[in-house]
Amino acid sequence: MIANIIVKRIKGTLSREEELYFQKWLYQSKDNQLTYQRLVKLHELNVPLPDVDELDAKKAWQLLVHTGKQKRKDDSKFSGREILKYAAIFVGLLGCFFMYKSFQEDISIVEPIDPDSITLVLGNGKTQVLTKEGTLKITNTKGEVLGEKVDGLVDYSQSKNEDEVETESEYNTLRIPHGKTFKVVLSDGTLVHLNAGSSLIYPVKFQKNKNREVSLIGEGFFEVTKNENSPFIVTSGGVDVRVLGTKFNITSYPEDQNQNTVLVEGSVRLYKTGSIYDLENSTLLSPGYKAEWNTETNNIDLEKVHTELYTGWINGKLMMKEMVFSNIVKRLQRHYNVTITSENHELNNRVFTATFEKESIWEVLETFKLETPFDYEIEGDHIRIK
Repeated sequence: MIANIIVKRIKGTLSREEELYFQKWLYQSKDNQLTYQRLVKLHELNVPLPDVDELDAKKAWQLLVHTGKQKRKDDSKFSGREILKYAAIFVGLLGCFFMYKSFQEDISIVEPIDPDSITLVLGNGKTQVLTKEGTLKITNTKGEVLGEKVDGLVDYSQSKNEDEVETESEYNTLRIPHGKTFKVVLSDGTLVHLNAGSSLIYPVKFQKNKNREVSLIGEGFFEVTKNENSPFIVTSGGVDVRVLGTKFNITSYPEDQNQNTVLVEGSVRLYKTGSIYDLENSTLLSPGYKAEWNTETNNIDLEKVHTELYTGWINGKLMMKEMVFSNIVKRLQRHYNVTITSENHELNNRVFTATFEKESIWEVLETFKLETPFDYEIEGDHIRIK
């Protein structure tokens, strides 16, 4: 239940898998983000968080309606704890619509974050907006400095001394919107390039002699610092990619049917998320090869590829080889932060090979138009291909 996940997120007790689920829910809509931000604000005001399993949904509904009628006529009857209880229930039962309508007047304490902003969700639930310019200190729940944001990179390498004792890991989530890219250096020195429309969930500090585990939604290029005692594992799209130290690219957007892993150097092994890792139940990937995981059939296909086709994006290139236009549209939307509706079925099924670097979306469309003539119109950030 999403209500349980939200309460645990605010309390800072989510597992890595639950954190991944939470992030998917959070960025489904602005209402979801607004609801969560308001709940975090209530928590900051020392409103106790309930145990969701103990809540009575029927009683919650009745009392919530009563509270809504009271509004601010009697501040003494406005119970923050009760409001938080019902908020938690109805996020799960009715989604964010109720929360948005019921509390936008009563609790006007948080404005939604611009979905086009690069954001960093900290372990205490707070969200920081990042820009590619300037510097910013990154702190943990105790106020200790863990890292620093310098221009287009977040650096946690000053926390590279791993924990000697068993402690609960604190996770941060870096989210990159469409039209932007960003980089993060993890506590072990591993460098991750994140492409547009991606999120990375990672511990602020890896534990000594433990697996170094992160979760990815979208696309990332990993330059992993070698550590034979602590395998580096990326969970993405139902697949775990396990390495000791190497360079590879993962593409795993929710809207795509396949998850691709392309190895540049070193070696990696792939296996289904949740399964026990061993050599027999994993697939070895060699440099210069792509592993394509079909999320519906759970099959892996290996193919020799030109790796730059899959890694050129870290240098600002948009490269496509023998790709159908309907799939190209997805990449254009992420790269240029636009929405594209194509009503041209013949064009959608055409296959193209192309490379773009600094071209505008208009120049890109005009290039495709030379090969297959079509009409289109641009209204704001929406493009309609006729």
